[in-house]
Order: sequence, then C-alpha cells, then structure tokens
Amino acid sequence: MKPADVVNFAGRNITQKKTQSFLTIIGVVIGILAIVSLISLGYGVQNYITGEITTIGANIISVIPSQNFGGPAVSKTFNDNDVDAVKSVRGVDEVVAVWIGSYELEYRDQSIYGNILVVEPSKFTYVYSTTWGYEPYKGRWIEDSDKYSCMVGYSLATNSFDNDIDIGDKITINGTKYKVIGILEETGNPATENSAILSKDVGQALFEIDDEYNRMIVSVKSGEDVIRVSEDIQKEVEDSRGDENFSVLTAEQLAESINNIFKVLTIFLVGVAGISLLVGAVGISNTMHMSILERRKDIGILKALGAENTTILSIFVVEAGFLGLFGGIIGTIIGILIAKAVEYIAAASGYGIIKAWISWELIVGVLIFSFVVGILSGYFPARSGAKLNPVDTLRGE
Repeated sequence: MKPADVVNFAGRNITQKKTQSFLTIIGVVIGILAIVSLISLGYGVQNYITGEITTIGANIISVIPSQNFGGPAVSKTFNDNDVDAVKSVRGVDEVVAVWIGSYELEYRDQSIYGNILVVEPSKFTYVYSTTWGYEPYKGRWIEDSDKYSCMVGYSLATNSFDNDIDIGDKITINGTKYKVIGILEETGNPATENSAILSKDVGQALFEIDDEYNRMIVSVKSGEDVIRVSEDIQKEVEDSRGDENFSVLTAEQLAESINNIFKVLTIFLVGVAGISLLVGAVGISNTMHMSILERRKDIGILKALGAENTTILSIFVVEAGFLGLFGGIIGTIIGILIAKAVEYIAAASGYGIIKAWISWELIVGVLIFSFVVGILSGYFPARSGAKLNPVDTLRGE
C-alpha cells in the first residue's frame, strides 16, 4: 500500500467519527495550550528582562546583602561605611544606597500595600535619568529638599486605585500625608512601577532605621571595565563588612540570575501542564483500542487482500499521530491567543514586563511534539491490531 493510501485510510477513519475524534483530542488541546502559553510568557519575560538589563543597564552594578539573588533576606544590611567603600573603587561614577520596604498606602479612602523606595534624591535622579534614561511621566524628579513630597511609579499612579493619582494629590503613609510631585515613566520593573519614592531623611524615620540600606545601585563610568569594577567592589565591601554574605551583580550576571529563576519556574509549570497532555495521550490510546475492536473485520479484509502487518500498523499509528497533531494545532492557536491576552491585560494594568514570546521554533516544536505524542500513544494498540489473525477477524471472533 502506498504512503498516500495509508494517510487516506487514517484520515477517513478520523472524519467518519468526528465527535469521538474531537473528544479524544480535547486532552491534547488542554495540555498543549497550557504548555504554549506558559512557555511563551516565561520566555517573553526572560527576554524582556535580559534586553532591558543588558542594554539600558549595561553600566549598572547591583550590590545586595545576600549570596543568592531572589533568596531570603539577611539581617546584616549595608551601612555608610559599605557605601563609602564602593565609592572608593576606581571607575565608580555614582552609588545609590536604597532601602526597599513595604507599607500601607492610602489614597482617597482606599488602602493597598506597596513598595517604598528610600533614596538620596539627587543620586537617584542622576542614575535613573543619566544612566537609565528614564524621565518623569508627569511632574518633576524628587529633590533633596523635598521632605513631605514623593514620586510614585507609573502603575501605582494609574492602576492601583479606583482614581488615578495626579500631580498635587496626596497619599497617606503611616498617618502622614505626602504630596505627589512626580510620576515616574513606565519602566516595566515592578520594583519601581508599584512604588512610592521618599527622600532619605523621611524614609528612614518611617522605617525607624539609621545608616541602613538593603540595596546599592552602582553606576560605572563610561569606558570602564564593568567586570573589573565589580571585582574591586567585591573586595572592598568584603573588607568593610568583614564577611562574604553579599552579592555583586553586573547587568549580565543579574540577567542570568533572573533567567535561571524563570527557567526553573517555567520548567515546573510546563511539567504541571504536561499532566493534562498525559491525560490526552491516554485518551488517544483508549480511542485506538476501541477503533481496532470496531474494525476487526476491516483489518481482516485488508489482510486477506494482502496487506502486511506493517501496513496495518502504519494506518493506525498515522491515525493516532493525526489526532495528536490536530490537538496540537488547536491547542497552539488557543495557547497563543491566551498568551497575547495576558500580555495585553498586563500592559493595561501597568505590568509591561510581561510579554508573550511567539516564534516559529516554538510553534513547529510544539506541533512535532504533539504529533510524536499521538504516535507513541497509538503505537501499542496499533501493534496489537496488526497482529490479529485475519481468519478469526472475518469470522467475528
């Protein structure tokens, strides 16, 4: 039998039982759409973060009081001596010592928990405007002389409350009102998007801290070797603190650390989604068993006409592969639509960091994968059908 005839037989078997075929591929559809949407969003966020960090922040070094980025916070924070140690390193342009905390924010009788960035305004403005190229969306930068004024992130201003925050409005933090003098433009970074930015004196009083920081953002002079500067910072801060329980990350290292976190998360979520695909594979296998039982006489006739076992096997394997492929096509389309919908909703909510990554490699890879899943699911039922005795099948035994 020619390959075209095998494909024709397999296709006809599927179309003759549309309802059964559709119900069979639902499991595959659910599994594939989950895998496509999760991979698309996972890699989309990775690519966006990597691009932003390695281009805009190429001359930025982050110093955090933990050896594991994304790990638990430690009790020993940075102090002014550590900041001075970083400033002393050749090639360092500016150091922004930051305290990042959270507090309840009140605006027009609504309350939410948001980030609070405690900074020295002039240094914060210099790094964010000169190095990163950000500008206020509205209003102006916070200044050293601003005591009870603040800047807010774009998402906090536009998406966190029922009413948008505007210049001149006041938000309440711990019973104290702060006048909004600036709204930072959209950055896609949750650390600033949902934050209120306070000057150092006011912020330290709010958190009851003195000479404490949990992040240092270091700007490196143009033309300097960022890797060399980061190594020098490592040595100076180690001498200043007397321990090695901190991390110095360049833009590339920071991007790599974030990518590793997202890779593990994406693999876990795809593994969970794979359970649905496993259910779909079992459904295909069950359908092929039923199909073989219903077509025992057809198999007997084909064998009586000279069809070999490999031909019978090919017909059912191709049929199972088609069921997997059709489920993959439908699941891929729905998965892409879901990923794009999530991206749109996230963008409308101020989370520009969430992007959907769609590529031909993803689409082709998923379709091949779903076709292979179908083939593997149908192989063993097809093999048992190919071994049927033609005499017994024609007798109806």
